[in-house]
Amino acid sequence: MTRQQALATYLLSGKSLSIRNAYAYFGISNLSREMIRLIEKPFKIQLTRKWMQGRTKYGMPCKWVEYSLSNTKLNAAGIKALKQLVSKREITQKKVVKMKGKV
Repeated sequence: MTRQQALATYLLSGKSLSIRNAYAYFGISNLSREMIRLIEKPFKIQLTRKWMQGRTKYGMPCKWVEYSLSNTKLNAAGIKALKQLVSKREITQKKVVKMKGKV
């Protein structure tokens, strides 16, 4: 699975993506760049950005952005293309499983 397919699957599931879970799940340390490069530009989608606030373990204030996929009319064609990308991955994965069974 490519990073693009992994991000598409995650966003289509309705979850929000922050820098913390992006690094933990996908190994992405510059989430803002990767969301634009892998999701927004190729699929012509506008992701929802929500500014979050919290505190570090030392008590200092910090801010970060959470990205999510909004199901709007403007994103409809891009969401359809994301779903096709994810389904293409599932079909490929099924073929690999069948091939392993034959060996």
